[in-house]
Amino acid sequence: MPIFDYVAKKPTGEIIKAFLKAGDKAAIEDYLRGKGLIIIDISLREEEKGLSAYLPFLKKRVATKDLLIFTKYFSILVKAGIPVLKSLKILEEQTQNPHFRDQLKEIQEAVMGGSSLFLAFEAHPDTFPPNYRNLLRIGEESGALHDVLVRLYTALNKATKLRGKVIGAMVYPMVITLVAVAVVTFLLVLIIPRFVKIFESHGADLPPLTAFVVGASNMLIHRWYIIIGTIVGGSLAFSAFYRTEAGRKVVHGLMLKPPVLGPLIQKYNIASFAGNLDMLSRGGAPVSQSLKLAIKTIDNHAIRDSLSNVVPDVESGSSIARSLEKVDLMPPLVLQMISVGEETGNLNEMLETIGAFYEEEIDANVSVLLSLIEPIFILFLGLAVGTIVISMYLPIFKMAQTVSGHK
Repeated sequence: MPIFDYVAKKPTGEIIKAFLKAGDKAAIEDYLRGKGLIIIDISLREEEKGLSAYLPFLKKRVATKDLLIFTKYFSILVKAGIPVLKSLKILEEQTQNPHFRDQLKEIQEAVMGGSSLFLAFEAHPDTFPPNYRNLLRIGEESGALHDVLVRLYTALNKATKLRGKVIGAMVYPMVITLVAVAVVTFLLVLIIPRFVKIFESHGADLPPLTAFVVGASNMLIHRWYIIIGTIVGGSLAFSAFYRTEAGRKVVHGLMLKPPVLGPLIQKYNIASFAGNLDMLSRGGAPVSQSLKLAIKTIDNHAIRDSLSNVVPDVESGSSIARSLEKVDLMPPLVLQMISVGEETGNLNEMLETIGAFYEEEIDANVSVLLSLIEPIFILFLGLAVGTIVISMYLPIFKMAQTVSGHK
């Protein structure tokens, strides 16, 4: 994302020199005017060109673990009464990640140039998510920065553990599938050709099943480039489709369909939504803004899209529960608990309960999923290997019957 250096003036006359990342200059202008600043100058910073400019997956990123550690120690330093700039300097020197260290240097430079802490963090959206930056702003303006940082650390820690469970449940089937493919490939490439030589030396007619397996073996050995090309081409086409907003909605919608896995993904996103809404509203953000940011943090784009009309409904006077009733993907239990929370004035407690409840549900779903994967894998691998073995023995049985018939 392009980096823009800007010079602006506060209504008090104070000059601010800092930078922001945005899609274009107009976005920076709108943002600064929205903050009540008078724009003096905006210039595009010339970015360094590298391989990552052409291959996005090589782009440097800050791990969640680094962000967790930073947030924890930032809160400790602030509580100890150490000034923000000095705290950032200490954390920059302690950070092992070079990319994160560079970002912390830039944040210090922006703050020293007159920027608020929120605006300095706003320049790094890839590292600090929207709810993180918004809560920092609330903490900075209210003088409760330490409390906000503690709340952020707790929420990040919970979200990281929850995300790890879901990803672990999804990675395990993929690893098992790769093992199964490797075993079948080994049989087709190294074992089947030896049987084929035996069949050819005896001039045996191959049964349909054997002919199919031999054809697959020949394809893998002699036409491997077609298979590789198809896989690579399909992967690139899928990647291009998935990078579009419409593509993500389709893929994420399909991910919600399978039994066990679909409910697992749905519950993870609901828990994430409830947790972030709870954290933002406790931090003092307005209801509509809290909702907007909580929805943005939802990973699944199909669920996020289904919630797109919730914020306008709430801003027009509707309750959160009534607005969420229009969303098909929102379970009745969540609607009832939010409704009770709004009526009793205990919305935050209800949101916290929803998050805790679905965390337990996710644990149960992961256990069920992992218990199902092993027998399914054994069955699949047994069928694949069994089919190959039977296909090789069918011609041998046929040759044996022919020999005994001649006797």
